[in-house]
Amino acid sequence: MKESKKKIIQTAIDLFNQHGVGNVRVHDIAAAAHISPGNLTYHFSTKKALMEAVYDYMKQCLEGMTLENSHLEVAFDALSITRDYLRFQIQFRFFYRDTLEIMKLFPDIRQAYKKRIQNVISFNRNVIDLAVEQGYMRTESHQGQYDVLARNAWAVLNSWLIEREIMNTDVQEGIRASLELHYPHFTPKGQAFYYKMIDLLPGLVAAESGIKSSFEGYE
Repeated sequence: MKESKKKIIQTAIDLFNQHGVGNVRVHDIAAAAHISPGNLTYHFSTKKALMEAVYDYMKQCLEGMTLENSHLEVAFDALSITRDYLRFQIQFRFFYRDTLEIMKLFPDIRQAYKKRIQNVISFNRNVIDLAVEQGYMRTESHQGQYDVLARNAWAVLNSWLIEREIMNTDVQEGIRASLELHYPHFTPKGQAFYYKMIDLLPGLVAAESGIKSSFEGYE
């Protein structure tokens, strides 16, 4: 990707984070990026095209946040991914603050985000299944119980940014909220893991994120 396109995308993200998507014009982005409006529209003919590029970059940053190998230590790895996802929300906080407005203004992104939510819920269910397999969680007591838990886990993490901005909640508290949601379903092994993780949370939060934070590898 050309450096000018990268600069436009990053400038748009910065301004969206500061002012909200609906309050930022293409001319504002061009001025902040120190380029002419014509140069910006050469790369992105409309704000819609720019917003779609921003969303594509967001998806690129999330690549690698998967947990499909059953040989992984699912419990610890899942918390590391939770940490990275919360940091991702901070990096792209405009999207989580302005979700409904973005969905209304950009129907294509709405469809892509709906699919993304479904993928996250499926990911959560996969984590739960691995946790059951590895002895951290009990088998569900009735069919569909863990499908609901997987959806609730998405809802709790997806609302964390609002809680952070209103209640000054930090990443450590966000990870603990996810742990607490699953605690009633833990086996004795899972409960032992819970107390171990409570002790290790400060170090986990301080560790480097696995999310790409630059345009390296982004096309």
